[in-house]
Amino acid sequence: MAVYFAMIDGERRGPFTLDALHEAGVGPSTYVWTKGMEDWEHAGSVADICRYYRQRIFDEMHPVAVVPGKPEIEEETPAAGFGGYPYPMPTDEPENPDQPPVSLLTVSILLTLLCFPPTGFVAIYYSVLSRKAWDQACHSESKNGKNLYTPEERERYRKEAHNAARNAKMWVGITFFLGLILYSFLVNMNF
Repeated sequence: MAVYFAMIDGERRGPFTLDALHEAGVGPSTYVWTKGMEDWEHAGSVADICRYYRQRIFDEMHPVAVVPGKPEIEEETPAAGFGGYPYPMPTDEPENPDQPPVSLLTVSILLTLLCFPPTGFVAIYYSVLSRKAWDQACHSESKNGKNLYTPEERERYRKEAHNAARNAKMWVGITFFLGLILYSFLVNMNF
């Protein structure tokens, strides 16, 4: 581990580790030196110090929340983002599986007609699939009062409804943006 010396208040102080530089009052314009450097340089121009301060600022701006009952992440995972801290990964679990997913059928139909039909039909398909899966999960009794589905099957249909709604949302966005690109292309062709 590299140790640094710093010129603070006109006198040479140190050695400091990277962690101790901040506590010693080293800023970007403070002169520092470490073994291997030809001369004293501003801390702001030393790559290791800059990297350390960027990581420190990032850590302060993005604290890792500790969820009760879940262990803290101690090692870098393959899904780790900047600085080794993992970003939340999307899951197949809906936020509230007991609530019906947002229906995007009307929006899908409008975007299909107004923007880009090929991807709009995919959005309509997933919107209908979402509504159908939710109906199967909620209306699982036959006319004679018998349950058609087990609780596990109803839960599976609810998850399918939310996953289809998530896919519909994605395809609605794709349809909208492809429509914008198509219209901007057509407008530019007329000029």
